[in-house]
Amino acid sequence: MTQRLPAAARWLIWFISLAALCTVAALRLDVREPINTDILTLLPGEHDSRALATATKRSREAFVRQLLILIGGDDTPATRSAAQAAQGALQTAGLHAEDSGAMVNRALAVYQTHHFALLDGEQAARLDREGAKALATDVAASLASPAGMVNAFGSDPGGYLAQFMSNLPRPYPDFLPDGAFLTAQRHGQRYYLLSVELSGSGFGAQSSALATRAVRDAETAVRTACGACSVEATGAPLFADVARREAQQETVWLSLISTVLIMLLIAYVFRSLAPHVLGFFQLFASMLAASAAVIACYGSIQILTLVFGTTLLGIAIDYAFLYFSEYWFGGGAPPDVMRKIRPGLYMGMLTGVVAFAFLLLAGFPALTQIAIFSVTGLLEAGLVVALIFPVALTRTPDVAAHAAIRWPQQFIQTACRASPWRHLLPALLLLGAVPGWFLLHASDDVRELQHFPSRLMQTDAHIRTTLGQIPPPGFFLIEAPDLQQALNREEELFAQVNHVLPDSNTLGLSRFLPSERRQQASLKAWQHVFASSSELKSAFTDIGLPAQLATHYEQDWLKAAHAPLTEPALFNAVPDLQRFVIPTDHGVALLATVIGSRDINSSVLNEVAARVPGARFVEPLSRIAATFHRIRVRATWLVIIGYLLISTLLIWRYGRREAVRMLYPPLLAMGITLGALGWLGEPVNIFVVVALILILGLGRDYAVFLREGGGQQRSPALAVTMSALTTLCSFGLLSLSQIPALHAFGLATLMGILASYLSAPLSLPPVPRNPT
Repeated sequence: MTQRLPAAARWLIWFISLAALCTVAALRLDVREPINTDILTLLPGEHDSRALATATKRSREAFVRQLLILIGGDDTPATRSAAQAAQGALQTAGLHAEDSGAMVNRALAVYQTHHFALLDGEQAARLDREGAKALATDVAASLASPAGMVNAFGSDPGGYLAQFMSNLPRPYPDFLPDGAFLTAQRHGQRYYLLSVELSGSGFGAQSSALATRAVRDAETAVRTACGACSVEATGAPLFADVARREAQQETVWLSLISTVLIMLLIAYVFRSLAPHVLGFFQLFASMLAASAAVIACYGSIQILTLVFGTTLLGIAIDYAFLYFSEYWFGGGAPPDVMRKIRPGLYMGMLTGVVAFAFLLLAGFPALTQIAIFSVTGLLEAGLVVALIFPVALTRTPDVAAHAAIRWPQQFIQTACRASPWRHLLPALLLLGAVPGWFLLHASDDVRELQHFPSRLMQTDAHIRTTLGQIPPPGFFLIEAPDLQQALNREEELFAQVNHVLPDSNTLGLSRFLPSERRQQASLKAWQHVFASSSELKSAFTDIGLPAQLATHYEQDWLKAAHAPLTEPALFNAVPDLQRFVIPTDHGVALLATVIGSRDINSSVLNEVAARVPGARFVEPLSRIAATFHRIRVRATWLVIIGYLLISTLLIWRYGRREAVRMLYPPLLAMGITLGALGWLGEPVNIFVVVALILILGLGRDYAVFLREGGGQQRSPALAVTMSALTTLCSFGLLSLSQIPALHAFGLATLMGILASYLSAPLSLPPVPRNPT
């Protein structure tokens, strides 16, 4: 692009390129949710098997879509009225609580039809061994019990169906159905639980905002209906809504503060309106192009990418400062400015793009978005400088040099003087950082991507304690050629779990749908019981029961369909149970889990699963952490490889000796930064690796700008100083973020950029104190 290109052509090229990118983005834009707040989309996908991916997704959705509202009070009728008021408020808001009573009634109707097939293993073995005598004994015990289960279930001999129903797994064992609610008496108070499942993702902006509004309305309804009642709510949607609002607020104030600081700095140094206008124009174009590129690729842009993207302000403006410094204080004619800065601009942009482009190979959606955002933004920033600035700044500026202009040059000149301190001071700093390297520790916890407010955490802990249920550490995946084999394996797995962890509560399809093998054993036992009518009557009369009762049960057996309960019949009555079944390429897999009132050691569950063919225990958080670890290691190697490539470019441009000298400051800054992080106890995560990329990249830019600008000249010294100050304003502010990942990123960058700027003069050869 030559200086002689007409102004109209420059504007047209820039406008067409940006408009084309924005048009593609507009066609791809998800208008329902242009800013994606679903943190799950940032996580790497499952690559082991389709069954595992489906199981992980279902397990994750069951957690992130659930909303729990707990109403408590001393007065049971008043508390139940408050729970009804909360239910009405939820329905008005568009959320519908599960009707536990209706679900139980549907299941009961199906089980009553097939109750002869529902004996457990011990019951079937006993009836098969003792025959009519065992039935008569159980019927007598049932009639003598206070509950009177025979009357409750009519034709349920011995209360076996009642026992089966009472043994069905419940998500909260101490809470029993009461109409549409689950209820329990705890610590002298009556509690009612409302369980709501959102239709959309709990981390989506619309769903999480809807959940927050609905909970707020429910709280108001409860307090209106019962002033003495308490109401608490928890669930991933509530956490996601708070995290989204905090991230949006951080984006606004970080952008606002960094922009204000940058503009004040520009005003103080250049004392002209033109840098403000052109600087804002460049930043706006960079952010617009970067956002459009991400939307064109994904259909929306992640809120975390936007928060990181605010820091792009500190890099994109570097190219503008390089131009402004030469234009205002370089001493040359305006038409010569671009020619003078072109090598530094292009070299800095090329190495910056290469550094970020390597993140595309990390295999992490979050880093991929950040890489696309940054590469596009930097290219747009450079394009604006190369095309627009030369035709926008054509008059010779009339701003006299002042102290803010002179002191950066004085600092560079002083730091370039030959002195023992020139190398001794950096060596001492690096020596002090070395012990910190051994204090570094890695963290690959996905929860660092979000901030969890203490108030919500305390409420969640109280609700979980009241419910007596701790979220499981993971889930079982049981694979088999067909459903019946899968059910057999799951029953074997649950038997071993109950043996090892007798206080635990297993949850899986086999608890609701016994295997055909077990059901056939149950039917066979009943056939033995009813094989002889005379023996049945004799057994009843011997124990003091009327013979007519034996005849009644015998007729019920003859009328019943002696067929096992099938999955279609059960799924038609309780569709939610289909979630446990996952079709696979070679059969079927069952999703199951185990819950308890205390934390369960996952190593025990892994050992139990290893004993059952086709079964394994999956810990999603551990798998994600392992994936993050692999990505962090891969990203680190990509940084090394990328920097080797950049080193090759520097050697090609400047020669080996000068290239080594130019690489020394950013490598020194990286060593000091890692040492400081170790001393401060900050973890090294994937985002700290990104910060190291930026430290290396910006430190390299400072060296390139100084080298291409003639070393100790006023213009490059000012450009590097302005670049460092504005980068500190934008990146450094992230150290104040409440999101752990952003805090670590901002803190690392703050220290790294400061060290990069202070060591930048080391990229220039020393100047003798008394040159001859």
